[in-house]
Amino acid sequence: MRSVKVPVEERFELEDALINYCTMVDSLSDIDGIVDCFADDAILDLSGLQLDVYQGSDAIRGFYAKVFETMSHHMHTMSNFYVTAYDGDTASIRAYIAGMGRSQTGTDVLVHVYYDLDLEKSADGEWRFTRFYEAPQLPMPASVTAVHAHA
Repeated sequence: MRSVKVPVEERFELEDALINYCTMVDSLSDIDGIVDCFADDAILDLSGLQLDVYQGSDAIRGFYAKVFETMSHHMHTMSNFYVTAYDGDTASIRAYIAGMGRSQTGTDVLVHVYYDLDLEKSADGEWRFTRFYEAPQLPMPASVTAVHAHA
């Protein structure tokens, strides 16, 4: 995949949408903030991690509520961000993510994944995810399944 040309302001806004998501998921407390990162009918596809696919705000809220309940710490860092498609109102982006966390039971998780995301510009001018796909960039540790088995 190659990066496409995008007005610099839009590229920053797309990158900010992903940074906002990482910040919200790392908060482990702002469930409304995390759900607001997604369009109402968005798809959160975690099948690449051997987890489920969630569609719509209620399903996405339910997944993150369980994650927030299960984890005591989260930290996501992003690299290799690029825009793969852009038409002004919709875009696709890809980034590498290092995700670290500790469960309430003390299980440590370190994953190296990529996000492949579709976004649309909402009526309020904010970019929101319409499709969020996550898959391993490096082999997944068994701790991921152990921590998220009930999420």
